[in-house]
Amino acid sequence: MLLAAIDRTQLYSLVPFVAYLVGVFVIAVVSARYLKGRQFESEYYVGSRSFGPWVLAMSWVATMASGGSFLGYPSRVYTYGWSMGLWVSGSCVAAMVGLGIVGKRINRLARQTGALTLVDLLRDRFSSRAIGLIYPVIIVLITTVYLLAQFAAGAKILENMLGIEYRTGLAIFSVTVVAYTTYGGFRAVAWTDTMQGIVMIVGIVLLVPFAIRAVPGGLAAATMGQRDRQDPVAELHGLPPQRDAYLYGPGPRKVPKNIQKIAAGDAEAAKIKAANREQGLEMWLPLSMGISYFMLRSLAAMMMPTTVPRMLSFKDTRALRRAIMVLAPYMLLMYFSSMITMNCAHSIDLGLEPHQADQAVPALAKKVAPAWLAGILIAAPFAAVMSTVDSALLVISASVVRDLVQKGFCPRLSERMTKRLSYSVTAGIGLVIFVWALQEPTFIQPLIIFYSGGGAAALFWPSLAALYWKRATGPGVIMGLLGGATTFAICNQWLPFADVLPLHPFVYGFVVSGLCTWGVSLATPAQSKSRLELYFGRDTE
Repeated sequence: MLLAAIDRTQLYSLVPFVAYLVGVFVIAVVSARYLKGRQFESEYYVGSRSFGPWVLAMSWVATMASGGSFLGYPSRVYTYGWSMGLWVSGSCVAAMVGLGIVGKRINRLARQTGALTLVDLLRDRFSSRAIGLIYPVIIVLITTVYLLAQFAAGAKILENMLGIEYRTGLAIFSVTVVAYTTYGGFRAVAWTDTMQGIVMIVGIVLLVPFAIRAVPGGLAAATMGQRDRQDPVAELHGLPPQRDAYLYGPGPRKVPKNIQKIAAGDAEAAKIKAANREQGLEMWLPLSMGISYFMLRSLAAMMMPTTVPRMLSFKDTRALRRAIMVLAPYMLLMYFSSMITMNCAHSIDLGLEPHQADQAVPALAKKVAPAWLAGILIAAPFAAVMSTVDSALLVISASVVRDLVQKGFCPRLSERMTKRLSYSVTAGIGLVIFVWALQEPTFIQPLIIFYSGGGAAALFWPSLAALYWKRATGPGVIMGLLGGATTFAICNQWLPFADVLPLHPFVYGFVVSGLCTWGVSLATPAQSKSRLELYFGRDTE
């Protein structure tokens, strides 16, 4: 039935895509053999800390380059033009800084203490069972939302490529990614991430010349054509566009004549916002909100729950240095290529409505590339989504099995039971997200931003304080976790000072978490020098 619904062009594009999926499962089978004869938890969750520079770099970037990087972020570039460069510029630098500085520290401490998760480090440093329970619960909550976005992204790619229903694509994607992640563990995830990282960069770079060639006059014409481009929100309300709004940051100044009404939150503003949401359009983006997103992407990149396990898995500092040398040109190529292709895409009739912007990358690939190459190009965002989903599944599995069950309640859990529970939780979480994603979310990027914002708001300061600050205390870390998470949750429902200085909710949570960690730590007794020696050496003055 499925093949009958696919035309010859789609079939040609499907061949390289299916070959890619076969490669994923071959890797999963091979990596599963490493589980035999090795300590299960160390192998299943951190790959026995044995990865070299290439696997580390590709696994790191493949995890960061999620459905947001290959679907959500390009959809924003497709909608708002070159101005979106401000949102991503910080995360490229912060990602490498985070891996080079924070990653080195986490890896060294994990080797000294035998920690398999970041929660292990925090719990053991402060001898705090409460930290060992609160931290993983926050990880599970925000990462579950992240998974919803990635499952939906994978389904939308298959929907666009094969012309099948969203739910059918969701089922195919879910079975594929949950099966190989559950079966192969972290090594399968890292090795498939390496292959996926190669597929991603090849796909997005190859798309650039095809996109430029498809626009009469090339990239220059596509860019200058945006000078008088109609603002979709202004068009919706019959207002004139702002000239050049798509050529510079922080973004189009939406509906300039209605700024005061929007800020005041009156009845007319509510109608405008409701109409925009129905059309899939964003409201006016003030400078303060643009800066908020710049901060969010930069800070979240350092301590994302899905990337921290990579910091625990590399074998030595030499591998880390070489991995960063691979990462720098890779990220430049990835994001800059995306900027070019999506700015060209607006000058090409893709037949997409504003609420379909998430499908811009696969739609462009089908439009401008040969059928056989379209399969590789479409495999790129699919690989990005798969690489993020497998990492997120293992993060939740480790948080539940290792941090909550084993360390929190059942310290004598046998290895056999740990193995069964790990498989069950990984597969079970995949099933839960599949059921949740059956109701298709309107947009992917807001869910990803929620994950990034929640992680940066609640986890950033407590984690860094535990890793670098001798004066940090258990109560300070606990209050930082709870204060940041609670503030972020409240501000997502009620945003204070929106009419004076609009900021993303993460900013408030980030500030509150830092103040709580700092203030409560100073107000509570410091740890003993003997306790600090393991983490900071003998000189603990």
